[in-house]
Formats: sequence, C-alpha cells, structure tokens
Amino acid sequence: MHTKGNSVCILGSKILTIAIHLLLFLYSIYNNYSSNNAHLIYTIDLSITILLIYISLYDIEYMAISNIALAIGTTMLLAFLIINLSNLSDKQIIDHLTASIALLTIAGLISLTTKKITQLTLLGYGDVKLFALGGALLGTEKAYAAFAIAFITAALFSFSARIANKLKPWQPFPFAPFICIAIQSVWILGKEFWIVQLFVR
Repeated sequence: MHTKGNSVCILGSKILTIAIHLLLFLYSIYNNYSSNNAHLIYTIDLSITILLIYISLYDIEYMAISNIALAIGTTMLLAFLIINLSNLSDKQIIDHLTASIALLTIAGLISLTTKKITQLTLLGYGDVKLFALGGALLGTEKAYAAFAIAFITAALFSFSARIANKLKPWQPFPFAPFICIAIQSVWILGKEFWIVQLFVR
C-alpha cells in the first residue's frame, strides 16, 4: 500500500515521464511537418509513444513490466515487418534481429551476474525483454546508444536520489521509464542525437 508521501512521488514520476514522452512526440511532429509521408510517421510515432508511456507507467506503479504491452509491441513490429517486407533489405532485417539478440544477451548477462553477486534482482527479466524489443525496433547502432542512455540516466538518478536520501542503498526503483525514454529519444532524434553518433561507424 502506498503512503501519502510515496503516492505523491509516484504521481510526480508519472507526470514527468508522460511529459518527456509527449515532448519527444511533439518534436517528431515538428521535425516531419513537411514530409510527404508525415501522417504515416505521426501514426507510427504516436503508437510507439503510447506503448512506451504505458510500459513506463505500469513499471512505476507495480515495479514490473507488462507482458501484455511487450506482446503488443512485438505484434506491432511483426505487422510493420510484414507490411514493409518488400521495402526492407535482408541486411536491414538481419541488423535489427542482431540488435535484439545482442541486447537480450548483454542485458541478460548483467541481470544474472548482478543477481549472483548481490543476491538481489537489480535488472529484472522484464527489463531484459524490453531491451530486446528496443533492439528490434532500433537496429544495432541506435540500440547500443539507447542501452547506454538508459543505464547512464538511471545511474545519475540513483546517485542524485541517494545524495538526497530519497533512496536507500540497493533499494530498487523502476527502470523501464529510463529504457522507454532512451528508446524513444533515439527513435525520434535518430543519428542527429549526439550520443548515437558515438556508435555510428
């Protein structure tokens, strides 16, 4: 059961998370305003935004990743693949599949290793699957950038919260909002995003 102070903190986290996702979506509208296929871009970006917001809010509320949301995300990706199969090269498909497997493997190893060392679940399997979904969406270069952004921003949040005595040592906190915002940031901003450029060969 949430205490009053904890409920206020959760509400604030939800509002901030929604605001960041919506700002990124609005940037997408601004950036693609004159595009010939703007309506299609808006529809895809809005669908991704809604899904990521839901995953973020669910994790903030329940400290878990919604399997239903992950299934919806996977279905959306498969539908997009089927619809655009003729427009995608084998190299592109392999690249996105490789990114998904790579993030699944890296995040999975981090999860198992940290649990073995600390006897605590610092990175849940839901987070691991969310990383894999993000990899499938973004492709290798962008996926690695999103992976880095998620961990860096979560580390900065954890450090700041510890300094402010808002988090106790090893106290778990929702990680999905950091993953979702990282995925959407890289998806919307693309290779123009400076941190993505670090991973572009």
